[in-house]
Amino acid sequence: MITIRQNFIKYFLIGILFWVVVDYTTAFNPNFEKWVSFMPTILFFYTLLPLLFAFFIYTLKLNNKIIFTLMTIELFFVEIILSNNDLLYTFPMMLFFIPLAFGIYSFLTFVPKWIVDNKLKENKKKVIFLTILWIIIAIGNYITQVNLQ
Repeated sequence: MITIRQNFIKYFLIGILFWVVVDYTTAFNPNFEKWVSFMPTILFFYTLLPLLFAFFIYTLKLNNKIIFTLMTIELFFVEIILSNNDLLYTFPMMLFFIPLAFGIYSFLTFVPKWIVDNKLKENKKKVIFLTILWIIIAIGNYITQVNLQ
C-alpha cells in the first residue's frame, strides 16, 4: 500500500524535475549562462513550490479547485511580483500570454499529481494538450532567444 508520505515524496521529486525542465525551456533556453546566473535563487523556487504543492495535495488533501486557486496565486506571485513578466500585464499581449501562463502552471502543478495518482489515462487529453502547449512555448522561447543574441 502506498502511503501519503510516499506520494508526497514522489510529487515533490517529480515537481522539481518538471520545474527545472519547464522553466529552463520556457524562460532561458538556449542561454544556459543566464539560467545559471540566477542560481541558487531559482533552485530555491524549484524546490519550494513542489514542496508546497505536495503539502497542499497530500497532507492537507485539498481538492482540485482549491489547488487551482493556489496555483493562480503562485502564478501571480512568481510571474508578476518576482519576475516582473510584463507579457502578463501589458495590453494587448496579456490577452494571449495569460492563458499560456495558466497552461504552463497547470502543467507544472497537475501533471505531476496525475503521475503520482496514476491518473494519466483519465486525464490523457489534458496531458496531451498541456504537453503540446509547453513544447510550443519552449520552441517559441528558443526562437526568440536565438534572435535576441
